[in-house]
Amino acid sequence: MFKHIFATRLKCLLREKSLVFWTLIFPLVLGTFFNLAFSNLASAEKFEPIKIAVIDNKEFREDENFKKVLSDLSKDDDKIFDITYTDEKEAEELLTDSKIVGYIYKDEEINLVINKNGFSQTIIKSFLDQYLQISSTISSIIKIDSSAIKKGLLEEINNHQNYIQDISKENIDDTVVYFYTLIGMVCMYAGFWGIKTVNELEANLSGQGIRLCLSPVHKLKAFLYSLLAAFLINFIEILIVLGYLVYGLKIAFGNQINYIILLCFIGSFTGIIFGAMISAITTKSENFKTGLMIAISMFLSFLSGMMNINVKYFITNKVPFLANINPVNLITDALYSLYYYNTYTRFFINLGYLTIFAIVCTVITYFLIRRRKYASI
Repeated sequence: MFKHIFATRLKCLLREKSLVFWTLIFPLVLGTFFNLAFSNLASAEKFEPIKIAVIDNKEFREDENFKKVLSDLSKDDDKIFDITYTDEKEAEELLTDSKIVGYIYKDEEINLVINKNGFSQTIIKSFLDQYLQISSTISSIIKIDSSAIKKGLLEEINNHQNYIQDISKENIDDTVVYFYTLIGMVCMYAGFWGIKTVNELEANLSGQGIRLCLSPVHKLKAFLYSLLAAFLINFIEILIVLGYLVYGLKIAFGNQINYIILLCFIGSFTGIIFGAMISAITTKSENFKTGLMIAISMFLSFLSGMMNINVKYFITNKVPFLANINPVNLITDALYSLYYYNTYTRFFINLGYLTIFAIVCTVITYFLIRRRKYASI
């Protein structure tokens, strides 16, 4: 009996092409658009070496220390400056044509010439100010103790101790939160399957519900079998979306694949039972319930940072209760914690809240369906 009902419900649900579109095709398309948008954003934010010119005059050539510092900052792949050594006339032409952002010349002092203010110009000025400050400090110390250089003064100045330890597994990339929110949204879109399952059990909403009420099959057993069929479909869909994001778009989800699958497993069930609860609460049409599910899912996704990542941070800091009852946020935050933290405390806290949410929805749905009776069919 179980195999027959399960297989039948599986075939019936798979015929719902609109549900397959919203729960599988739409997330794949949305993920692709996210990738196109944020890959361009990442390349736009990539630091480019600042183009400057240096007047190659007698005073500059005699200052070995300054020459070495500029040389160190303009070599290798992570260089700060892209330097052109030239005379003053050509430097003026380059600056006028905006081929450089400024030029440096040295006479009695080191001078910077720019034609407008900006971020790059500020970096050049900050570098020169720091260099002059350090040079002045060294000169003052040498006047007091002429043997300071022999005692390792330069080594001490160049020894910049870093007191910050990076324990994250990867470089920080806030754009991954959008893709984590997408997984949370897919889990919530599982609610469409839950709505369909309950609608086809209710005699006042569908012909299938009428036939079920007249059949010897227990209503709750039929609901359970239908729910399992819907869960299997949606869980496979989530794994397809996850696989596309990880292997197709190369989105970083970390290496804890077992925990990610566990989260998707619980998230998928949460979405289905949440949709079932919505369908059981109201006796409106299926279109109304579907529209309501879309509105709720998008609102929860918005609060989780899908449209603006700052919204997620605001809700988490200012309204933590709302963050803890939002299943999309719980899924997003759980994925985030797996990616950035070397402990699982935050992950299991989110998983615990998500499980409690699913249990509450299950209990409410059970009592609503079990007690529903009809005056006539």
